Amino acid sequence: METEKLTNSFIYQGMDSSSIRNHNERLILSLIWKTGNIPSSKIAQLTSFSAQTSSVITRKLEDADLIIKGKPVKGNVGKPYLPISLNPDGAFAFGLLIGRRYAELVLVDFLGQIRTERSIYYTFPTPERVLQFVRNIINDIQNEISSSLHSRIIGIGIAVPFELWKWSDVIGVPREEMNSWKDFDLNGEISGITSLPAISANDGTMACNGELVFGQGSVRNSFGYFFVDTFIGGGLVLDGKLVLGHNNNAGAFGTIPVSLPNGSSTQLIQKSSIYVLEKMLQEYTGQQVLHDKFSKIWYEQETIVSKWIEDTAKGIAIASVAVSAIVDVPNIIIDGNFPDYIRSKLVDSINDWILKVDTRGIVPPKAEEGTLGSRAGAIGAAFQPIASQFFIN
Repeated sequence: METEKLTNSFIYQGMDSSSIRNHNERLILSLIWKTGNIPSSKIAQLTSFSAQTSSVITRKLEDADLIIKGKPVKGNVGKPYLPISLNPDGAFAFGLLIGRRYAELVLVDFLGQIRTERSIYYTFPTPERVLQFVRNIINDIQNEISSSLHSRIIGIGIAVPFELWKWSDVIGVPREEMNSWKDFDLNGEISGITSLPAISANDGTMACNGELVFGQGSVRNSFGYFFVDTFIGGGLVLDGKLVLGHNNNAGAFGTIPVSLPNGSSTQLIQKSSIYVLEKMLQEYTGQQVLHDKFSKIWYEQETIVSKWIEDTAKGIAIASVAVSAIVDVPNIIIDGNFPDYIRSKLVDSINDWILKVDTRGIVPPKAEEGTLGSRAGAIGAAFQPIASQFFIN
């Protein structure tokens, strides 16, 4: 375990300050989160608190059921120590992912583990369709944990595409229907249904957040992130921190320009998104094809899917080199709404294409697989309320 002392600076967004645990409590909770479990004697050492202050705070957190003490463990020398860990039932939060073809609602615990989840597929999202989905299932999901824990559900994080109403013509959905998102108070409406504070952010950013907290972030300090969905999106992590940007839309890598065979250029969205595969399949079958990760198309239309993987990989490889040229990240994490074996093929192809891109002047990045799949956005969003209330940024 690293022995550096934790910083005393923190940032929180979207929560009233009266609901935020005090800084010292958050510092200790963050330390326990980082280590998984820790001897009580180590807490004072790593936080620079006195032994008495550390003991008082940990007792308070234990009384609040946020931490639990394990059985004494005998060390190599000295007295046995009591390992302290986070209580999985200490807090819960919902995560709502609103995609262009599907929505997903998850309930995660204090460790970010999914306790239960529900999803719905549609041709395109409308505010009422999403709200009805939440209304229909919110009580069922809540009731899958003990009623005594309901008061520990502290908020709902929402992952939603930036300016969802745009690009409707590209995927062939009614512009008028999608324009209803323009002035829609999503946070307010969801809070009205759930009676919980809501925090919303870009879906690609939240998927990247999920990977940072629960996936590659444990071993990768800086990385670019691409999530391949109906439209490809992304995120950016530098020095262990999620980069949000001035408009909370940093890492919108789908807008990176990539070249076409005729010498012109287009945005990565129009080359490396799943809607491109839908169009390829529609041209082949003569019927509209709406994708989901469980669809048979992935193995029934192997020739078309392989061509899509190759084209998608080339676009992402060019964009990955561009990202690395700007922010010098060594790794590009790839995930998406498709089966794991498709992700593996895509990553292999991206690495092959990176070798063919002119990388003079930079160290070429290496593409690696993400770990969360289609759940990444919902999990990343769900952890936002918990992080805002209990942990240091």
